[in-house]
Amino acid sequence: MPRIKLAAWCGDQAPGDIVEVDDDTLKAMRRDGLVADVLALEPADALPPAPAEEAAAIGRPEPVVPEPQPGRKRR
Repeated sequence: MPRIKLAAWCGDQAPGDIVEVDDDTLKAMRRDGLVADVLALEPADALPPAPAEEAAAIGRPEPVVPEPQPGRKRR
């Protein structure tokens, strides 16, 4: 069973508490934004890396978005 660190209050558990949950509960809590960090997963349950982590692992830089140039505003 995965162990997670809470990002927000969940019942009587405070943010930062470490709790054990089942897989379905983990998915629901991730969807609701209650998970700060997943501390332990079984290898079969490994989640895919985020796009930024994936690009860093491959060695490709992330695309750079240019900042808008100061000047006249369009109406």
